[in-house]
Amino acid sequence: MTADIRQFNFIDEKLRKLALWLEATTGIQFTITSLFRLGDIGIHGTLPLRALDLRCRSEKIGTAIVNFINDYWEYDPARLGKTCAILHGEATNLHIHLQVHSNTKFKESV
Repeated sequence: MTADIRQFNFIDEKLRKLALWLEATTGIQFTITSLFRLGDIGIHGTLPLRALDLRCRSEKIGTAIVNFINDYWEYDPARLGKTCAILHGEATNLHIHLQVHSNTKFKESV
């Protein structure tokens, strides 16, 4: 199943831009494995949605994709320790977690 997240108005605009940019830039069609989670007190439970997870089966490839994203996207200039992309989980639960903040911005030059 493929869905056009441009139509998902419950997803934060910056998160949609990041995800669409990632597919357009890499040429990879990703599978979203998690979006909004009912009852989640974290970022997966906020509306508009500011986090989503993408399937990833290779730690080496996932690390390269995460580094690529974080080279171009800044989560929040006031919190330099936070990033827009994180690789976590293990085995069949390994995934790329994308997240944005109201201060997230695309870096014009890298």
